[in-house]
Amino acid sequence: MSTKFLEVVRRIHHNVEVALWATLFAFVMYLFVFWLPRLPEIQAQNARIRVSEINAENASVCEKLNVKHGTEKYNECLLFVGEFRVKVQQRAYDEVSPW
Repeated sequence: MSTKFLEVVRRIHHNVEVALWATLFAFVMYLFVFWLPRLPEIQAQNARIRVSEINAENASVCEKLNVKHGTEKYNECLLFVGEFRVKVQQRAYDEVSPW
């Protein structure tokens, strides 16, 4: 192979490497400027969605048990199902947590 061909290949390799590093740098800067400031907001929104899904699941359990919506028994059922869910989640967390 000629040295001229090898020099062209080296320059192409160098330019591609510089372009990849520049892209990585731009992506990291994008994360710092646009994503990190919004991270608490995104986490709060995910928590609100999760709470509403859990509330809907709790309500569906009480409805499957034929407890009428809006009664005192329904409210007690929601509390009972919520307490049960917390206990199960805590037990599962205790089993997988390393400490």
